[in-house]
Amino acid sequence: MRHKWFSPFALWIGLALCLLGSTLSIPPVRSLIEQSMTWHMVVQMPILFAGGWFLMGGGWDLTKKSLGSWNQFGLTGFIAAQLIITYWMLPISIDRAVVMPQVDVFKVLSLLASGALVQISVSRSPVVLQLFFVGYTVSMLISTGVFLATTERRLCNAYSMESQLSAGYGVVALGVALACAWGFRINRHNP
Repeated sequence: MRHKWFSPFALWIGLALCLLGSTLSIPPVRSLIEQSMTWHMVVQMPILFAGGWFLMGGGWDLTKKSLGSWNQFGLTGFIAAQLIITYWMLPISIDRAVVMPQVDVFKVLSLLASGALVQISVSRSPVVLQLFFVGYTVSMLISTGVFLATTERRLCNAYSMESQLSAGYGVVALGVALACAWGFRINRHNP
């Protein structure tokens, strides 16, 4: 359920988050994501996802209606977003984004698209379907975070073991935060 007052506000938040997330990929600020897996996975990636979410929530009703035929009940959007998120959880994808600028551009665009797709899908799907995809994403984030934090092997060539450890804890926190945010949203819209 959208509120009329939220639309322009969401658009401005979305633009600000897109700018902030994209700026982290441009030198000299890029050194933050080159040196810290936490900055890359726990700060930049969620900012880009949230930027896409808020941009799509900021008054793109025409797009939502025209995309309805291919995204019935939000299934296509959820599946596409899940594939994008899963791809960027892979250590080899993270390494490539650090060393190859064209892959980093793809990362920025795909994560923005992922947030937009989830925004479209949430507005079209029943709560049970949302629970399935949110639950899967939360469990993926928590299990990936625990693995990053507890493995004795360095998984990303671009980052140190200490950076991997702190990123693991951050990814677990992201999973918990996502579960709480979704629960709050559902509780607010379905009292």
